[in-house]
Amino acid sequence: MTIISLLLLASLLPHLTFTASANVGIVNGKEAKPHSRPYMVSVQVKEQHICGGFLISDRFIMTAAHCRKKAQGLTVVLGAHNLQNKNENSVRIKVESSHPHPQYTIESYYYDILLLKLEKNAQLNNNIKLISIPVEEGDIEADSVCSIAGWGLLGKAITSWRQM
Repeated sequence: MTIISLLLLASLLPHLTFTASANVGIVNGKEAKPHSRPYMVSVQVKEQHICGGFLISDRFIMTAAHCRKKAQGLTVVLGAHNLQNKNENSVRIKVESSHPHPQYTIESYYYDILLLKLEKNAQLNNNIKLISIPVEEGDIEADSVCSIAGWGLLGKAITSWRQM
């Protein structure tokens, strides 16, 4: 059942990440409550944010496959709200390996899904939690309230979570 839920979740990523690749972002969002998305991670190269992702188990992150083109020396930061604040007890873990969807192509961005295996297990706490995965398949009903979040630009620095 968990595998079906992950596949369902993964099937949404091509749509979400395709719009992101077209330079469409959160417009008129507001700063999210600190640590209100404890499953979100910052995927980084040389301590610079390149993509967002989410913690699906204590050892795996799901993100977009187009992030892999910069995969040399990937790390993830868990438990962060403001990426500029080094004193908020966030945790950095190296990525051991990356596994793109077998049908992903950079030409189309279809199947833009990537699993990152961490070098060690993430220690879960109040600021680091697994994303809640639906236990049943099903469609989202019309007029459902949904939200989206990601790190946003304030000036020239990627800072804190923004939500719409």
